[in-house]
Amino acid sequence: MATLSESAQRIRTGVFAELQARIDAHAAKGGALVPLHIGDTHLAPPDEAHFARAIAHETDDALYRYGATAGLAELRDAIATRAREVHAIPNVAGGAHVHLGSGGTHALFCAARAVLDAGDDVLVAAPYWPLAVGIFHACSARPIEVPLTSRLYEDPSLDAGAIFAKAMTPRTKALYFISPNNPDGKVLGRAQLESIARVAVENDLWVFADEVYADVTYGERHVSFASLPEMAERTIVVQSFSKSFALAGARIGAVIAPEPIITAARRVGVHTVFNVPVAMQRAAIGAMRAGDGWMRAAREEYCAARDETAAALVGSGLRFWVAEGATYLFLDFTAVLDGRPLAAALERAIDHGVLLAPGDAFGRDYANCARLCFTAVPRPRLADGVARLRAAIDSLARE
Repeated sequence: MATLSESAQRIRTGVFAELQARIDAHAAKGGALVPLHIGDTHLAPPDEAHFARAIAHETDDALYRYGATAGLAELRDAIATRAREVHAIPNVAGGAHVHLGSGGTHALFCAARAVLDAGDDVLVAAPYWPLAVGIFHACSARPIEVPLTSRLYEDPSLDAGAIFAKAMTPRTKALYFISPNNPDGKVLGRAQLESIARVAVENDLWVFADEVYADVTYGERHVSFASLPEMAERTIVVQSFSKSFALAGARIGAVIAPEPIITAARRVGVHTVFNVPVAMQRAAIGAMRAGDGWMRAAREEYCAARDETAAALVGSGLRFWVAEGATYLFLDFTAVLDGRPLAAALERAIDHGVLLAPGDAFGRDYANCARLCFTAVPRPRLADGVARLRAAIDSLARE
């Protein structure tokens, strides 16, 4: 019988597959779940991005026919302008250096296919966004986990570049990191980024800099990796309207990269989605016209949610670092598990009406951890979800 591809078989099943039976059983009893597992926001996008307004002046022909495969020039130029003016990435031009994708996931896939060949190694800073590893597997590359941000929280004096250098293999072609990090919220400072940059230059590596949470920091300012000297020529910056403008359902993302990568990535894009839906691009343009006011207000809301959640978990037995950026707390359950598997705690949490993301999806060293998204629901419901989590932990401790 014909077999499946090896690359497809290496892609792990969905993050919640092992918990689905418990979720279904809870739902069958009429129970509702507080969804703190998905990395989304409860906030509505900027008014200018609402579909009815964003497409009001678009013709039917433009909306319902095939669009330009490279995307709308207005959107690409707006992304390029913001990259230059806000993130200090030099010489970015929309036509040459911006590739649009159906979400940041798709944009990253197109860029990865542009630079990776079968058998290439990619050093992946862990804990990581689970889909990145799946993308590298889909390219027949080999992701190599490099515990990084969790170690930097423990010891900020560690040299991030040295950690990557120690993991180098003869087939390493690229490295990937997220800053601010999903799932633990670590923001890499300039010195740490410069250390990584030296390793990239010394080993002639491509760098996937996942900066989808660049607009969500709570103190230390985000520094774009491509803004460092000589880094724009070897960096693929990943951006997402899901995180910056609450447009997850619109599926709009982009990569900013050197022109040869963009040219190749667009070919991949044509052969995967042909063109990003025009209506979604119009929503993204509307979001960018809104300016930074929406994000400033969102950051204040997210910071308050973070602080309230962290305070509510004090004394719970869970260990975590207060996120420097992004929208998550990465919770270590080791002390409350008492030798039991994490599933025991997550299933008990489901029984109490709250859902978290299992930590092993974010790296092999995090089997006792779980991710909590503190922006997924309004703060009153968030507080209820955290209270339910504490009740689940207390019930587990009594056994």
